Amino acid sequence: MARRRREKQRVSRRFWLLTSGVAVALSAIVCVVLLTGFFELHEICVYGSRNLPLESLQEKAGAWVGANVFTVSLSEIREMFKSDPSVGMVTFRRRLPHKLDCYLRRREPVALLILDKMAEVDADGVIIPVDGSSIDIDLPVITGLDGKDVEKDSGGELIGKALEVLALLKEFGFSPAKQLSEIHIDGVEIVLVWMDSGTLIRVGRDGFEERIRKFRAVYPSLREQGGLPHQIDLRFDRQIVVR
Repeated sequence: MARRRREKQRVSRRFWLLTSGVAVALSAIVCVVLLTGFFELHEICVYGSRNLPLESLQEKAGAWVGANVFTVSLSEIREMFKSDPSVGMVTFRRRLPHKLDCYLRRREPVALLILDKMAEVDADGVIIPVDGSSIDIDLPVITGLDGKDVEKDSGGELIGKALEVLALLKEFGFSPAKQLSEIHIDGVEIVLVWMDSGTLIRVGRDGFEERIRKFRAVYPSLREQGGLPHQIDLRFDRQIVVR
């Protein structure tokens, strides 16, 4: 019995020494990582497409230089970058011991928005300011609003409706870049202007999926009959009015 007790005491001492050694080692690592300047952030590098304001964003990111590369708030840096409406996605890579790389992806525009100045808008309705050199002329155009309209909730809702119709056209196999010239917001209703023929397609204020579905069903036969008419009205239940 005495031998067993001595054996247990030796095992206990070894375990205590081992755990104490591990604790000391971990404490030393934490001190090096967090409490010394060994992992101090010396440089933040910002990368992205040429259409992003990289120089100004790089300058703003400099506010975090001097922080610890492991504990610097990536969420705060991401929020700062995304305060610019042109920035869509932000990812990071730590380059130890002193650098942080930030990769920015520009929001993907789906339409041009004609306001007091030309702007782009993405699928979520975020308005992206652009200069004349970066405009994608192949995008469909949303008209009928001005700068004051988009500052109101109602303006944002109307842009959302226009984008919903645009997404449905793509879903039903149309090519907005080749077939759709304009999405006009007429009061609270959506009117499409078709490419080449200039046909006005009245979609209304709601029920867009069913109305685009009707248009998709009759589109081939209308084309076969000599081209699209001057106006197609989809606002009525179970019928399409052609003028």
